[in-house]
Amino acid sequence: MILARDIKGNIWADGKEQDAAELDFLELEWFDTERRVIRGFTVQGREIGFKNLGEDSLFDGDILFETEELRIVVRILPCPCLVVRPKNVLDMARICLEIGNKHIPVFINKDHEIIAAYENPLWEQLLRAGFTPTKESRVIERTHTLRIHQYAVVQNKITLAKEI
Repeated sequence: MILARDIKGNIWADGKEQDAAELDFLELEWFDTERRVIRGFTVQGREIGFKNLGEDSLFDGDILFETEELRIVVRILPCPCLVVRPKNVLDMARICLEIGNKHIPVFINKDHEIIAAYENPLWEQLLRAGFTPTKESRVIERTHTLRIHQYAVVQNKITLAKEI
């Protein structure tokens, strides 16, 4: 098993997709990109264990393991998505409120499209609210979900003052 502990870069951002090293892909679903510990098999059958020590979740193209001969890279699989294109800022706020009330992770791309994993109840809710969502196969890049299991270390205590 190959063990990796941090992200070595991104082949799309760093321009490393043209290097001579062999590329092998670890295919993940969009919801697995925020996991801290991942164990799986690459497309070519290599077993890899990855522990994400950084703060960021995984992106499509992130390099998990790298040598001169081999590079193991994350590939996020496309899934059925609801895509909504708001007409203005008010629509953007209303759509995000509708999706947020269901506690569904949302992704907003550079084209200002709102993308969420497809769910029929959400589809019907957006139609009832007057929006025109489309169902498309997309890669959900990042959902910006909150990390609810991180705890801050507090060094100051709060005490109540006694009345005299």
